[in-house]
Amino acid sequence: MHDPASSPSSPDRPPQPGQAPGPGDETPGYEVAHDIVGLVIAWYSRALLLARRSGDQQRLEELKMQRQKCVEDQQRLQDAGPKEIARIAAEYATRLKELEAAEPGPES
Repeated sequence: MHDPASSPSSPDRPPQPGQAPGPGDETPGYEVAHDIVGLVIAWYSRALLLARRSGDQQRLEELKMQRQKCVEDQQRLQDAGPKEIARIAAEYATRLKELEAAEPGPES
């Protein structure tokens, strides 16, 4: 049987991680916001690994601070109301797009 909830065209389907809700979409829930922030944390974790390999201490410290802010924001989601959750989700969806767009190649 076909499960309408799993259909890509389902109107109740939440935005995918990395996507802010579009006009007319419902605000993202806790799980979606948590996933979006998690993707940004993962980006910083990969960047930290590259910085460690390159020996760039200044970049390493900057990335550690940024990643820690993300972890704190992800923890704040637990007590946040719907508006704060939506704000964090939108902020991190934008940040993820920016980070991925500026992502250095394997040579960097």
